[in-house]
Amino acid sequence: MAVYVDLVDQGVQVNSSLDSIVIIKNDFSIPGGKALDVTGYLGSVLNAGHVIIKETATGNYKPMPATDSLPAGVATLGAVVPGAAYTNGTYENVPLSGGTGRGALATVVVAGAVVSTVTVTQAGTGYTAGDVLGIPGAYAGGTGSGSSVPVATIATSAAAYGALPGGHTYVGVLVASIWAKRPFAGVMLEGWVNENASPFPIAPIKAAFLTATSNLIKFRGDLS
Repeated sequence: MAVYVDLVDQGVQVNSSLDSIVIIKNDFSIPGGKALDVTGYLGSVLNAGHVIIKETATGNYKPMPATDSLPAGVATLGAVVPGAAYTNGTYENVPLSGGTGRGALATVVVAGAVVSTVTVTQAGTGYTAGDVLGIPGAYAGGTGSGSSVPVATIATSAAAYGALPGGHTYVGVLVASIWAKRPFAGVMLEGWVNENASPFPIAPIKAAFLTATSNLIKFRGDLS
């Protein structure tokens, strides 16, 4: 079965600041990249260094399953308190302030000088349902205050790789961080990976991965 990726989407960004730390050296990748089958994958983001597997029967490439879900970030928000004196427009990657966590980003729409909608684009981590998050005017046009939105539900993220599904084999690692909903990926087949900066612990699957990939991808630990 062919895998298709819709690349037409709102212009949200993925935090790729660690990509160059995880991928130490990329000697060879699949030319042109691969569309990944992300059916059943838990997370909203696939980070650089994520192990990529292939289903033998279909030839489809997939992210290695990840399990052990833990509370992480913001999944959905409640009703917006509009505030006042904001600058009309649409603002992406606005950092939401307050609450018990950190790192949540949103697309904020201001109409009639008040905040009308807030849509989560990055879940962040450590939040609690009921947290009240503020929309800083400095990031939403430079003016305005008083707008906030409560956290309605919490997202989850995986803490470890699961088991390799039957009928699949290890093939490589993800070159750059991408949204799981837009899973067109660069897949490294030969090179070096910093295992201390990998998205999930490599140790439980390292021996099998190295055997399957003929030791063309090597791991080293450059972080203490």
